[in-house]
Amino acid sequence: MKKVKKRKLLWRSLLVVPILFLLAPLTVGFYLTHPFPARTTKNPNDYGIEFEEFEFLSRKDRVKLSGWWIAARSSKKSNKVVITAHGYTNERSMEGIEGLLLAKVLSDNGYNVLMFDFRNAGKSKGRTTGIGYFEKHDLYSAIDYSIQEKQQEKIALLGWSMGASTAIVAGCEHPSVSVVIADSPFGNLYSYLRENLSFWTKLPKLPFTPMIIHSMRRLLKIDLNEVSPITKVKNGEGKSFFLIHSKKDEAIPYSESENIFQSISSGHHKELWLTEDAEHINSYLLYKEEYENRVLKFLHEHLA
Repeated sequence: MKKVKKRKLLWRSLLVVPILFLLAPLTVGFYLTHPFPARTTKNPNDYGIEFEEFEFLSRKDRVKLSGWWIAARSSKKSNKVVITAHGYTNERSMEGIEGLLLAKVLSDNGYNVLMFDFRNAGKSKGRTTGIGYFEKHDLYSAIDYSIQEKQQEKIALLGWSMGASTAIVAGCEHPSVSVVIADSPFGNLYSYLRENLSFWTKLPKLPFTPMIIHSMRRLLKIDLNEVSPITKVKNGEGKSFFLIHSKKDEAIPYSESENIFQSISSGHHKELWLTEDAEHINSYLLYKEEYENRVLKFLHEHLA
């Protein structure tokens, strides 16, 4: 009897191990594409900023999105807006890097600011995160809102991480965008995940990364190669690009920004600022005054 029980236990173990091996990538892929939405705990009032809360619909699938409109603090009504795009598993206030403080600086210097939550983030609806694929349409709709509802004529995008890559893609496609400021973007979603997914999953690159990428493709039903800022900038006619990246960034290597920068044709105005000691998207925290000055200088010169 003991031998029979041991054999059954052995067979069960032999069956369970491959099942778990196959389920792990699917589970991780599902979590990466359906992360728990970050909660917005701060609002502009916490920084002494007057604001208007509004909702609009994504052009992709009519998902309801939520945002803040922060008017420029000047006697003259401004027709210039900076639309921000937050990172993966983040939300509109970018609380971790004091994004609202930067919004206040922009508002004080004559720029309207539109901050909103991508789908499945903050107060926006939706349950799926597309890591730039669906978010491009959300950002496109925010641009259209600023034009149609707020009569804005000069538009800049400012994004971080996933939002930075999304800003490049949407900014290159939308004819009304003049300036794109991208802090810590990746160049191509598929290539980036293939080389760096293990940073997020904490699982060995082989064999898990290809399996997880495959599960993400199946879950999202998209081609990851379509999220490709490095391809879009080659045709970004009439756009000005300012890329920011830290050399100490372990989540998205700064070589991603270097490659994007090199892909922008010489006919466009482009700048690349590599900071020294910041973690992922933390350059603003470490170099606050210089960050503000560089961003404002770029906007003053190229959103005129």
